[in-house]
Amino acid sequence: MEPEEKAPPFESWPEHLKDLGDREIAKLAEDYRWLDEEAELKEERAEFHRRREAIIAECERRGMGAAAELCRPKTTRHTGGG
Repeated sequence: MEPEEKAPPFESWPEHLKDLGDREIAKLAEDYRWLDEEAELKEERAEFHRRREAIIAECERRGMGAAAELCRPKTTRHTGGG
């Protein structure tokens, strides 16, 4: 049995993201879109949303547009059209 992973505190989340590999950040992009959209408690949703925004920013910083797009809310996704 693997030890449980614990998320770092919010203050270091952007720094934590910078240390992850591209594959890990792409997976988080998918996971946090789901977590943010499915969270029921307002406080919980706010935390997931902050982390999700940081993941999108990190994906964009790395030039990972497809992963950033996967993480964006469905209503704000870019469609490619003008």
